[in-house]
Amino acid sequence: MTRFFSDLLDGSLLTRNTTSAVMPFILYLTGIAMFLIFNTYYAEKKAREADQLRREMTALRIRYIQTKSEHMYLTKQSGLARRLKDRGFIEPTEPPVMVKEQKENKGFARSLFGQNR
Repeated sequence: MTRFFSDLLDGSLLTRNTTSAVMPFILYLTGIAMFLIFNTYYAEKKAREADQLRREMTALRIRYIQTKSEHMYLTKQSGLARRLKDRGFIEPTEPPVMVKEQKENKGFARSLFGQNR
């Protein structure tokens, strides 16, 4: 084992005849190692992006709930009355009265052809 490391450090390991036969395998292992390193960095980058989007989505959800709550408060009858009081509007105290139109009983033919001739 110590001979392997000493040959590796002084460079004699690369000058042997057997090294040229093993070189494609070494290049293959190097390629796999590079791919794994790239894949790890890519996965970590995507995880950071997903975390950032999750935080942004939480902030937007909070903003949505606050806006919806404010809208519900402002559109309540008491909220509208309070805001419109400054402009001179007052809330009626009497209930509304239904207005009914009295129609003259016309026949079917008269209603089709308009007024009497």
